[in-house]
Amino acid sequence: MKKLLQSVLLFLLVAAAWPAQAQHQLGNSRISGDFGFNGMYYIPDSLIGADAVDSKVRANAFLNLLYSNGGFSAGMRYEFYQFPLIDFEKLNYKGQGIRYFFADYKNDFIQVTAGNFYEQFGNGLTLRAYEERQLGIDNSLLGARIKITPYKGIYLTGVWGIERLNFDTYVGRRDFVRGLDGEINFGEMIPKIAEKGFVFNVGGSFVSKFEKADEEINVTVFPGTDTVRQAVIATDKIPQNVPVWAVRTSFGYKGFRFDGEFAQKMQDPTVTNDFIYRKGNALFLSATYSMKGLGIAASFIRADNMDYRSQRMMKTNSLLFINNIPAINRQYSYQLLADYSFASQPNGQIGVQLQVNYQIPKKSKIGGKYGTDLTFNFSRFHNIDRQWTPEAIALGTLSGTDGYTSNLFKFGPDLMYQDIGFEFHRRLTKKWELTLAYNYITYNLELLQGHEGIMRGHLVAADLLWKVAPKHALRLELQHLYTKDDEGSSIYGMLEYSISPHWFFSVGDEWNYGNPDKAHKLHYYNIAAAYVWRTTRIALNFGKTKEGILCIGGVCRAVPASYGMGLSVTTSF
Repeated sequence: MKKLLQSVLLFLLVAAAWPAQAQHQLGNSRISGDFGFNGMYYIPDSLIGADAVDSKVRANAFLNLLYSNGGFSAGMRYEFYQFPLIDFEKLNYKGQGIRYFFADYKNDFIQVTAGNFYEQFGNGLTLRAYEERQLGIDNSLLGARIKITPYKGIYLTGVWGIERLNFDTYVGRRDFVRGLDGEINFGEMIPKIAEKGFVFNVGGSFVSKFEKADEEINVTVFPGTDTVRQAVIATDKIPQNVPVWAVRTSFGYKGFRFDGEFAQKMQDPTVTNDFIYRKGNALFLSATYSMKGLGIAASFIRADNMDYRSQRMMKTNSLLFINNIPAINRQYSYQLLADYSFASQPNGQIGVQLQVNYQIPKKSKIGGKYGTDLTFNFSRFHNIDRQWTPEAIALGTLSGTDGYTSNLFKFGPDLMYQDIGFEFHRRLTKKWELTLAYNYITYNLELLQGHEGIMRGHLVAADLLWKVAPKHALRLELQHLYTKDDEGSSIYGMLEYSISPHWFFSVGDEWNYGNPDKAHKLHYYNIAAAYVWRTTRIALNFGKTKEGILCIGGVCRAVPASYGMGLSVTTSF
């Protein structure tokens, strides 16, 4: 612990000292950056499953520095995860050093980047290199990127790089990613199109991963209920280059907009698809319509064998994904729904999402003085329809075969997730606001978490805000999840007081009162306080965190139970 505290103290001192020096302008140059620290003192608690850890004090920290001068910029990020928070350690996200650095030049015609960079083609079906710090995701590419705008409205991008894998070195890696993307924006190219209210874009992308194949792969298969055998995939049967391509379009007129993208992946036998040779594909469709007081959004997504990674033997969640299947279901901040968030299933999902927003006009009998906002949401996701090929049936295994056939628009037999929700928001007076919500959730524990059963639950929530004074506000949030499945019903309450713009205080508690195991009808309380000064935020919290799933934008990871005190510091300069 002493070594950790010394390292953290040194890191904090360096980060705190830097902003004071960075205020000086060097001619037209500018130095900026940001710093983050997230530490925790862990207390064992056997009841909630928070085990004792080797080092009770742990922390994640980073420091970004950016230099810019006209069209040129360069930057680096130092990361300190030598004693990471326990959930990051379980992801093998452990180490320290400069893990992100780049130099970039751009003008109206070209942009050239060397070093680490993030990039996304279209909706991400072929390529999405991005960072989500809370999930421990950073699949930046180390290499080069070129962006060209040869004519107004025409955009071309080319990339080559090696994906980051936690704190592992790039030396000796036998895999890399390369890709091209192009888009034409006709509204920019022909201004009269935009002037008449039209939006029309077309684009396409091509990405290829390379991974050296010089060793045969041994696969354990189960051709029958009582027999096990080993299958061998020879090196000449393992594709070293695996391309994926996509086409997309966007069309809009006034309040209407349509977006669509289709992607196809070539043969890519990996550990996550049981080493099948079936080609993968994904289809994303979205349509929206808006007018005064009304908004309608509908989406469709299907993904089949689209788990696309730099290394064929990698199966850990969130590591070395090249692409991303976007989550179209509505994202919630409700505490009691956190354990039942839907994670995108790139190897097999088909689903729809519909959301309608309606505003009852102000000063009407029903809408009241300030108007009333209503939201209806429906989403439903199934696995895909799969029919084994004759070869797979004869062998009794999918491995080493084309696997299965599947109808593009047919829903599979198993429901994975369904959400029917309704939300009411109304400003009652100048000082009072009320939000009421109801959701009926169906969540397939077996398919999404590997646990037995299906959770069906009713969530009711209320959020009441009282503006006590011009800069003072008190917010009360209450939630109740009623279910006879999984760990049973829970209730959650949180009281938050804020003194804008500097102080925030909150106290909350989740009580799993309906747990069928009486010994686990537990309280998960949390007390927190935060202070904000200019661009710096310091927060303290003390309490318990329930073991569960953390999801952001449809990407999820497991979070272990924990108990203790946390300190968070973020600042930018």
